[in-house]
Amino acid sequence: MSNSGWVISRRTRKRYAACFSLVLATAVTTSLQAGERRALPTEPLEEYDNPPAPSPLWGIGVSPGMITQEGPFVSHQVNVNGNGMNITGDAANEPSIAVDPTDHNKMVIGWRQFNSVTSNFRQAGYGYTNNGGATWTFPGVLENNVFRSDPVLETDDIGRFLYLSLLETFFDNMWRSSNGGQTFTNLGPATGGDKQWFTVDHTNSTGHGFQYQCWSTSGNNYQGRQFSRSTDGGVTWLNPVNIPNSPAWGTPDVDSNGNLFIGGVNLNTGQFWCVRSTNAKNGAVTPSFDQITGVNFGGDIDFSDTINPAGLAGQVFLKADRSGTSTNNNIYMMATIQPTGFTTGTDVMFVRSTNGGLTFSAPKRVNDDPVNHSKWHWFSTMAVAPNGRIDAIWLDTRNAANNTDSQLFYSYSTDAGNTWSPNVAASIAFNPFLGYPNQNKMGDYMTIISDNTGGDVAYTATFNLEEDIYYVRVAPGTPTPTPTPTPSPIPTPTPTPTPMLSISGTVSYCSNPVAGPVPNVTLTLTGSSSSSTLSDGSGNYTLSAFSGGNYTVTPSKAGLPPSTNGIDTVDVIAIQRHFLNLGTPLSGCRLTAADVNGIGGIDTVDVIAVQRFFLAFSSGIANVGRYQFAPVSRDYSGIVSNQTAQNYDTLIFGDVATGFVHRSEGTSDRASTTEPSN
Repeated sequence: MSNSGWVISRRTRKRYAACFSLVLATAVTTSLQAGERRALPTEPLEEYDNPPAPSPLWGIGVSPGMITQEGPFVSHQVNVNGNGMNITGDAANEPSIAVDPTDHNKMVIGWRQFNSVTSNFRQAGYGYTNNGGATWTFPGVLENNVFRSDPVLETDDIGRFLYLSLLETFFDNMWRSSNGGQTFTNLGPATGGDKQWFTVDHTNSTGHGFQYQCWSTSGNNYQGRQFSRSTDGGVTWLNPVNIPNSPAWGTPDVDSNGNLFIGGVNLNTGQFWCVRSTNAKNGAVTPSFDQITGVNFGGDIDFSDTINPAGLAGQVFLKADRSGTSTNNNIYMMATIQPTGFTTGTDVMFVRSTNGGLTFSAPKRVNDDPVNHSKWHWFSTMAVAPNGRIDAIWLDTRNAANNTDSQLFYSYSTDAGNTWSPNVAASIAFNPFLGYPNQNKMGDYMTIISDNTGGDVAYTATFNLEEDIYYVRVAPGTPTPTPTPTPSPIPTPTPTPTPMLSISGTVSYCSNPVAGPVPNVTLTLTGSSSSSTLSDGSGNYTLSAFSGGNYTVTPSKAGLPPSTNGIDTVDVIAIQRHFLNLGTPLSGCRLTAADVNGIGGIDTVDVIAVQRFFLAFSSGIANVGRYQFAPVSRDYSGIVSNQTAQNYDTLIFGDVATGFVHRSEGTSDRASTTEPSN
């Protein structure tokens, strides 16, 4: 979701949050947190910005499709070509998953598809599986070269897949597939607005089969009205109506009686709300909302922050328990929350209602690591299984020395959220800042669907050093069996400790003519085990405390933002002089850094791209500002000893002047730089 509408700085928003007071109608039931709320910004809108990237660029480059494993959890890449290969140079995020209720082997995932990271033009991508997620087919997009965003998928009772897709006009369409997600048919306009979400009533109530949709107050074509209903399977939709207190960035669900609940946050006050309609299931009347409850999450929803600079840290998810057990009709809400009084870090927070949304419990922290406000637990979401188990997933930086490399984490509750299982990592670590599609975010959400034995997860990760979609199956662990007593006290030999190994080296700017250190490079270890570390101020790094096996080490570093000091007219002129054959041509690292569009030579595109970067344009800048490492990665097969001098050379695309090899973090390259002699 493009955040071009966020015109107020985060610091300014916090400073003026105290200007807002919360006024509640006396008829509203509340369980509000004490104190002032933080005002939210003008909402990031899904607006057309960049034109589509040239179509011949997409699909040309490939690399092996990615399958990774963390403990018992195996992640399969979804956005692969017909040969199961990764498509390089594209991006995909905001995955929504749906599972055929008649055949668990059939699943569909929809996502925002960017055919090139050089353009934030997005389309409605999707992939399907008919073998339980072991392999995936990516047919393409719903409509070629049509701007679409905010994918939300569901199914009806007979296994037809539904795909709600937002257009650049802030209206949306409903699409349906009757062949397991192989093809989709446009059912027509479906009202809607920015950050829309919908659910299907699968109960035996009078609303069986009804579809309910809510969206934001921004990017809204209906004067702030946010709710609509379809009683004919998504073909036609009700003229939208208002939702009390305007909850946004949230989701709807129905309880076992067909009562509708919507959870979200008011964008003007920052207050969380749960609203209920008991007559939305009556197709003969216009829905109204008869219960409105304020919800306390122990803090604020987070946005435009370190971990996802141009997006949300997560949305608000509401789920109803339809298990028919003692927890039936409980209402659960989960959100990624920045605790009150803090300006960094987020937690996964959960609340529940046992009286039909009338009141909610005090917030409970689901992530079980020690409280550390430098850590991010983000993109939290949940699902409720038919037997009442609650599954929660989120991205987590607890194991990252740099506090940003993230892993998918999983926890579950079998007692209505009173207690949660020990958190477990369900993926290897990845750098969330890689592969931005000309938009500094990894989307705004991910999703999970649960059944009685586990959950099906769709999430975004950068294991290929670009944003891709992955599927993983999570499930509660098998309890450790009670050991059988040994009949006689036979001493057990003390096992020989497994020797721990290390890989170390230095990351330096490409010699030109003298190398300089590159600090804060993330070195990611994958293979027989996984970890990551950062290079220090001298460019040195050490990955340690792992046993022998097969490994790959990959360096990465977030690119520089446009208008960064150090890439300026000196670089533009140097590249232009090379193109015009004036003076001594660029060579070596400088020549590689000048080829910002990667065609193997210097042309006007390179000159213009560097100029646009210097002028703070975010589009048409090719690879300017991005780091390139040589080698791209190092593979280690069957290592049994420490590996030293595992060094990497680095350059920054577009930075061709002398100072490029002496860059100091956070300082300008041009402190004492003159035009390079050509």
